Amino acid sequence: MDPSVKGPAPAVAGAKTGGTLTITNVGNPPTWDPAGAYYEFSMGILSDLVTRGLTGYQINSKGVATLVPDLGTDLGTQSADGLTWTFKLKPGMKYSNGETVKAADFVYAIKRSFDPTLGGNGPVPYLQSYLKGGSTYKGPFKQPKVDFPGVTAQGDDTVVFHLARKWPTLPYYLAFPAASPIPQSAEKRGDYQKDPLATGPYMVKSLIKGSSIVLVKNPQWDPKSDPIRHQYPNQIDVKLGVNPLTTQQRILAGVAGGATTVDISGVDASLTGKIASHPKQILFGPSPCEAYLPLDSQKIPLAVRKAIAVAYPYDQTRKADGENSYVLDPATTYAPPQVPGIKQYPPVNGMTGQGPGDPVKAKAMLKAAGKENFALSYYYDEGNPQLIAQSNALKAGLTAAGFTVKAVPVSDQEYSTKINQTNTGMNVGQGISSWCYDWPSGDSIYPQLFSSSTAKDGRSVANLQDAAIDKQLTEISSLDPTAAEPKWLAFDKQMAEQVMGIPLSYSKASSVLGVKVHNVVDDPNKGLPDFAQIWVG
Repeated sequence: MDPSVKGPAPAVAGAKTGGTLTITNVGNPPTWDPAGAYYEFSMGILSDLVTRGLTGYQINSKGVATLVPDLGTDLGTQSADGLTWTFKLKPGMKYSNGETVKAADFVYAIKRSFDPTLGGNGPVPYLQSYLKGGSTYKGPFKQPKVDFPGVTAQGDDTVVFHLARKWPTLPYYLAFPAASPIPQSAEKRGDYQKDPLATGPYMVKSLIKGSSIVLVKNPQWDPKSDPIRHQYPNQIDVKLGVNPLTTQQRILAGVAGGATTVDISGVDASLTGKIASHPKQILFGPSPCEAYLPLDSQKIPLAVRKAIAVAYPYDQTRKADGENSYVLDPATTYAPPQVPGIKQYPPVNGMTGQGPGDPVKAKAMLKAAGKENFALSYYYDEGNPQLIAQSNALKAGLTAAGFTVKAVPVSDQEYSTKINQTNTGMNVGQGISSWCYDWPSGDSIYPQLFSSSTAKDGRSVANLQDAAIDKQLTEISSLDPTAAEPKWLAFDKQMAEQVMGIPLSYSKASSVLGVKVHNVVDDPNKGLPDFAQIWVG
């Protein structure tokens, strides 16, 4: 965090204005309403180009992210008891329609994000947990007469957040599109996403849901006030649901608009052989996402979990699934390495993130613990050939280590539901198999993986329901983020020593760039390019 940063954004050497940038993605986020934008791509397009929040991330040329004031004058003032945050607005900020941004607009945006039809896919659980009245509030449509106490406006230039418990990382949350201002007079409910008011350098000209978005320059954007964004292309075309292979082939060949296109779908596996011959057209960078093997800590004793960790066949399962070093790095911690304070400690319990596993040692560990032939069971997706192969490799590795393994095939439709059910009798793979942090701090990672509340919802990585751990999570979360860093690192190692799930891999982001697409820098908090810095020509 750096509250002293002011606008304008640092100049980009050689950057030219004009032209049309095309951004393509195989994905198709379910909504473009700021309240519900919770996919990295929808958040990236909105927060980089269309919306501004009280805070935002400035990404430097080396891909290092710093939280800075955006529409706010600083990063907020916390009260002595930590239960109130006050933010002042920069004067004279305007929407794309010429109206002035007011404190009440931030209040209304926060309130509408509680509505399940708009913000149900968004980051609202944080607000429900931290804001006063958040646990029962349903938004202004369902509860129009409720005077929500969690956020208020003082005049036109001051926003105040009232907390039920300390939230030192609230300034991070306020960088979400869901916290960007929306005047109540502009409300269109489900249709708002088609023509949202812009505070960023671009505004929506047209949106065809599931297909395309066309962005054009916002004449009301004030570059002098914005420390994050530029306004280089005249137009930005966003195309959704593309075929990655054909799109990336077109980009590398520079035909049919490929020269001015950036595809963020991830390098297609069949093109990895071409990477060496196109080094300037492939961008790799860190991603906020990490993969895990969930282990039910209530059903599998610690001695057995340790044996699973020693036996785990990283190399075999990756080869079967077609994974490679272009899309991942081996993981040894529960948080990605770009999170402040996370350092690579020596791997414990054999959790090296790579290698074939050691079935002989694991079998001896089971025998010493009196747990020979311990039964392990999990679901796998029978509709995906790669996942079938991955399951076979896992079963073979664990069977060789002396486990009795039951792998249960289910359909693709059933799989995502069954792994979140708490009463299936399965003891491996139930819960979260991956997590993308919401901001670069442990409180957006460890409570989601290890708290009782997520375990009861079938969304944890260890089915850990321990009051002492819950207290520990709450205590560390209440600390200043910098003071919390060594505590989170120690907690990470504590969970590794108890083998509360196995960290598998840190995801890598990759994009394919046209030869006329310049200054593409990875945003490590989204695993995407920082779209606000790109120019074409």
